[in-house]
Amino acid sequence: MKVLVCGTNYGATYIRALASAPQNLSLAAILSTGSQRSMEYAAQLQVPHFTQIEQLPAGSVDIACIAVAGEAGQQLAVQCLNRGIHVLCEHPVGEEFVSYALGLAAKNSCRFHVNAHFADLAAPQAFYQAISVASQQGPCMHFDLNVNLRTLYSGLDLLGRALGSLSSIELVPKASNPKGKGLFETLQLTGAEFSVSLLCQNFASEHDDGSATLLNHRLSATFPHGNLLLCETAGPVYWFPSPVSMSAETWQSYLPVQVELSNQYLLMQQRDAANITALNKLIASITEPNAVVEQQPEYLLGLARLWEYTLAALQGE
Repeated sequence: MKVLVCGTNYGATYIRALASAPQNLSLAAILSTGSQRSMEYAAQLQVPHFTQIEQLPAGSVDIACIAVAGEAGQQLAVQCLNRGIHVLCEHPVGEEFVSYALGLAAKNSCRFHVNAHFADLAAPQAFYQAISVASQQGPCMHFDLNVNLRTLYSGLDLLGRALGSLSSIELVPKASNPKGKGLFETLQLTGAEFSVSLLCQNFASEHDDGSATLLNHRLSATFPHGNLLLCETAGPVYWFPSPVSMSAETWQSYLPVQVELSNQYLLMQQRDAANITALNKLIASITEPNAVVEQQPEYLLGLARLWEYTLAALQGE
């Protein structure tokens, strides 16, 4: 599959991942506003550089990775879908656009996916496997999700992947705070048979460069027989068994599920692998439209809707 990468800021992660020559995928071209960095990427990797979708030769691209934020990225996605190009769009995206993009994809016989990215990292995957094992002994009763404003969408996706669906999740109305917006805000979500507590770091650094980030992703699942905790985006993952779930002789305070030291280089490798996973899921869905649960219309629309409602509540709207 020939891949076009649109944007070279966050898009650099796609370019780096594709440069490793993964099976069934190749970098076909780069599209940007024409920055020197983008031109250098294209020259180094010996691929064409474009500044407009209209410049793409017919049939030269199968998949477009839209790593451009906001309205500009949405316009690029629409242009690609109108040309029958499968689209992997970066998060976050609102419900209205997701609905429109899905309709365009169906009309033009192509696929539209959203890459919320973090759920495909090693630690969240270990967390999901542990949930599956723990659920065999008893159902999850409560989830606790900690995020910041930038990771709210991907954090809700982490929750949705654990549940398999967000269609039954509702936001509990929040009483107005006479003191205004706090540095940390809490919200309650409800499901059919469980509850969710959400804590959000409700501030960012002046230039929103991540330098003031205190929380990325933290997710816990409470069962009658213990608690499972994803401590941060890259792990570790621990199981804390309830004292009544084991005999006094065998009980211990925690059991490591996934403990892997990570640094920026290793995390970068994991994020590259997650991008390749997202692309491979898109390929799988071309021949089997129902193959990827978290890319089904119901899931994408539910996630976008919940993100918009939750963000509005956090911002006091």
